[in-house]
Amino acid sequence: MKKIKIALLVLVLFGGVIYFTSKPAKTKLKSYYSGDAINYEQDLIVASTDSESLEIFKLENGGLKRKMYWRPFDTRFNKDDSFYGVKLNIENGRLYAYAISGFTLYKYDISDLETYILVKEVKNTYWEWYNRVDKFGDNIVTISAKGVKVWSKDLETIDSYDIKNDTSYNISSAGNQNLIFNLKEDSNEIEIFDKNERKVSKKLQLNFYGDKNNRGIYYDSYDDYIYFADDLSVKKVTLNGALKGTFEHSGFPGYDVSSSGNEYLYFSNGLGIVKIRKSDMSVISSLRTGGVVAPEGWAMGLKVVATYDGERAVVFNNSSILVLGSNLEVLGHFEAGLDDKVYAKEDLYLSLSSPSINSGTQFELSGGGFFPNEELTVDFYNQKIKVKADNDGRFSKVLNGPSLENSSSRDKVVTQSVKNGFDVRDISERTDVKVSGGQSKLTYSTSLEIRETVLK
Repeated sequence: MKKIKIALLVLVLFGGVIYFTSKPAKTKLKSYYSGDAINYEQDLIVASTDSESLEIFKLENGGLKRKMYWRPFDTRFNKDDSFYGVKLNIENGRLYAYAISGFTLYKYDISDLETYILVKEVKNTYWEWYNRVDKFGDNIVTISAKGVKVWSKDLETIDSYDIKNDTSYNISSAGNQNLIFNLKEDSNEIEIFDKNERKVSKKLQLNFYGDKNNRGIYYDSYDDYIYFADDLSVKKVTLNGALKGTFEHSGFPGYDVSSSGNEYLYFSNGLGIVKIRKSDMSVISSLRTGGVVAPEGWAMGLKVVATYDGERAVVFNNSSILVLGSNLEVLGHFEAGLDDKVYAKEDLYLSLSSPSINSGTQFELSGGGFFPNEELTVDFYNQKIKVKADNDGRFSKVLNGPSLENSSSRDKVVTQSVKNGFDVRDISERTDVKVSGGQSKLTYSTSLEIRETVLK
């Protein structure tokens, strides 16, 4: 008999209905957890890159149909590469898909939904790995460990903001034209960045419940409230941080919130989808998605789109993508395929125990976002150091600060002086520490300052 490990078994009160449930087991199914959706010429179009291909879907009379899918081609390694995020946008009546792959941003024309045309691609040369692509106001943006970068429709950089979060999904405009929200669970706050003032204008102190996770935020321009969910409740908050309403859900992860701009709000918490009324935070309807159309459903990413036939909720439900009507009835779905690939479990990152060290001293380099158990190469000051990632794709390594005295580097800065009869040479140099994955081909770097004082 096949052994089944029950990760969680609880009695849940969810929208007035009692369920026994468990978290989905780990299988080789590709997991759909994020994507985008848009109304294009009164058709619901859905996109996702969770399979590492850019997949385009359309809701038709026969359900949700995949119209096309493709991967970027890596000419350096002569193989197909992977996409890691997509944003749909309508420009002058045509539909475009902006997609990211490592250091590259792509723009495709997909207007006829049968063929894709590469409009332009831009690859940076400064090791900025794009974690996410989104739209803030009227502009496409990329989000990385280095902050938010704003792009023109011609893929030219036109602005940037120093906004950072280890969980890139938690940086969002939430539909606001001028504000950017940065939800920081570790410090129990939401930073509100004003694009006109180019600074954090407010910090809302709030209590978050649950583990660190992707958290969506929705801004309602009509009532000037923001809505978000943690692992305890959906919260309705003013831009000054005053709590105006809550809806306590099941204690499962509060992932995403979305609305088409009317009086209703939808949210996902793994277990399923709940539709609530904004005014009093009361439940209108709910749907458990665990067994809908396919086993191991787990509602995560969520997009709500207004169409001619009513609003549509698109749920990225682990084993499938669901399209739901306004009464949470299933209008279409697409099931995930089998997957035997190895994947990174989180965004790439590197950390230093100190951004500046003295020559001859030790410091710790740590990081994550690589493939589980893969061999990594650390490039540091003419050295190639091997290290192995753990089961989560993370690593740490203690390194020694090199001597700068005999270095021929052009980046070395030397200041000479005389102190107490000694000739003093103060040497400093800023250098990169780069880590590359042997199997994943993922690469990330960070900067370190080294200092040395030589007496003669």
